[in-house]
Amino acid sequence: MRQEIHSERPELITVTPSLWNDLRSDILKIECASFPPSLADNDKDLQKLANSSSGIFLILTLPSPFRAIGYIAADLLEYFADIPGIAADPHFGQRDTIYVESVAVLPAWRGRGFGTALMRKCIQVAVQKGMHRVTAHVHSGSVIRTGFAIKAVKSFRDWYGTGNTFDYVEILMDV
Repeated sequence: MRQEIHSERPELITVTPSLWNDLRSDILKIECASFPPSLADNDKDLQKLANSSSGIFLILTLPSPFRAIGYIAADLLEYFADIPGIAADPHFGQRDTIYVESVAVLPAWRGRGFGTALMRKCIQVAVQKGMHRVTAHVHSGSVIRTGFAIKAVKSFRDWYGTGNTFDYVEILMDV
């Protein structure tokens, strides 16, 4: 059963190192509800992203009662060199690209544009930080509703043992 749309507007908050401990359990709950174990980040990796000065880590919250319903985590492309396809990106080493590591929304809140709002805000922050590109790995055939064009760069079969194909994509921005 889907939850009713909350009467108050969800708010985007930047996750900072000082907020991490307060938000940690909500973020981990979203992570577990959104990804299979082979794709889920652990507490240590998420905290490292929250502590990164070059990263973008935003949560979508409902104010009353306060709770997180979604998040997006991204950082410089170079931060993710161990992920397939990243080191082969022609912009790797130029520090001009943000890689979206994950976008997740609790299942009861999906289909309402919250993931899109998180992605659009992440792109906006990336541009403000002087980035010229945004990339991500997405489930092959997924639609990313950002209003920006998406260009598939390379496909990866059986992504992290999921049995699914994921595409490495560039979100084409007009900057």
